[in-house]
Amino acid sequence: MLRMITACLLLLSLSAVAQQQSKEELQRKTQQLLKEIEDVKQDLAEAQKNKKASLGVLRGIEKKINIRNQVIQNIKGEVYYVEKDIIKTYREIDTLKQELATLKDQYAQSVVYAYKNRSNYDFLNFLFSAGSFADALKRVSYLKTYRSYRAQKAGDILRTQQLLEEKVASLSGKRQEKTKALDLEGKQKAELEEEKKEKDKVVAQYSSQEKQLRNMLANREKERKQLQNAIAAVIKREKEAALKKEREEAARKKAEAAANNSNTNATAATGTATKPTNGAKPNPPTATTTVKKRETSVLENTPEGLIRSQQFEENRGSLPWPVDKCVVTLKYGTNMIPGFGSRPIEVPSDGITMEVSQGSNVKAVFEGEVNSVFPVGDRYVVMVKHGKYFTTYSNLQGIAVSKGQKVSPGQVLGRAALNDEGVGEVSFQIDTEKGTQNPEAWLRRR
Repeated sequence: MLRMITACLLLLSLSAVAQQQSKEELQRKTQQLLKEIEDVKQDLAEAQKNKKASLGVLRGIEKKINIRNQVIQNIKGEVYYVEKDIIKTYREIDTLKQELATLKDQYAQSVVYAYKNRSNYDFLNFLFSAGSFADALKRVSYLKTYRSYRAQKAGDILRTQQLLEEKVASLSGKRQEKTKALDLEGKQKAELEEEKKEKDKVVAQYSSQEKQLRNMLANREKERKQLQNAIAAVIKREKEAALKKEREEAARKKAEAAANNSNTNATAATGTATKPTNGAKPNPPTATTTVKKRETSVLENTPEGLIRSQQFEENRGSLPWPVDKCVVTLKYGTNMIPGFGSRPIEVPSDGITMEVSQGSNVKAVFEGEVNSVFPVGDRYVVMVKHGKYFTTYSNLQGIAVSKGQKVSPGQVLGRAALNDEGVGEVSFQIDTEKGTQNPEAWLRRR
């Protein structure tokens, strides 16, 4: 019976270990999320220095709220696992108590039996009443086994009592762990409520300035379209130049082939042309394995351009960010600005917009060549070519590169200028001849 219970306890322990790993993973993730919240707080402190509501402040608070909700969900998961541990421990304690009662009862019966048959006369009488010598040996063996059984039961009682004490102690620890997790959950909920109030305050400021905000966003949309037209024009010029070069190269090769054919015909006319010997025949084409081809572009018509494109693609998801610290205020695609009841403002974005400290260095994310530097309004844009890919850095001042210059990853292109709200800002996007890409799919996780 004890062996069965011991095996069950072992299985429960193994299950608890597997569960513990999941709980520890949740705890590790919780600590990581809390660190992210602290990082966002630091970024927000920078964004709030100008004492004005801004998209950076709003996005930062929203990010804090989202992370805080994840923390609370993780803590709920931890509490769930701890409660499962507590229930399981209660069951184990009940099982051990029942087993201990059974062992004590069995041991008591053996003690009573031994007491009733305690005299030497009874012992000798039991032996000498055997019908044969072999029977007497069996009776001696039985008595030894019976004594061993009593000793085993005494040992089983001690071990079961020890297991029971350990389970009771672990139950106390699990209760403390649950209390600690619930306290942390309560604190996080309180923080969440404060952050929601903080968001409502910023949204209220925006609502009171709705007209100014809409004018600012309209101006941004005008600049966005101007920028997209400029980027499209640059890519079109690059493509036309590549096509022209490709045509010129094809014409050159055609002329060379014609010249070679002319020389061959002249040689044949003089009868000096050579023929294959020994009836040699060209080798038949060998079978090739069909491999899915990557999508190519005329912008990769040089070995350098093709290699650069492939290298850029190999770094998808691991490119460095163009700035060291930032709050992403606009994501790729359509952004919704809350705070206007049933009329949230939709803001399209062809890349990501980041709020930064004014004058922050803006760096190239990959090796390439600067193919264009041009103004949009009173700020500047730098475009860098990476084979068929183009990275664009806008809202810059203090440009540090020029057209045609080779750049390396991390090289400073310029500095972040102020936006219309008087806040440092940089926009970054990735384009090909077929359209825009989501930059966050290419940048490494922060």
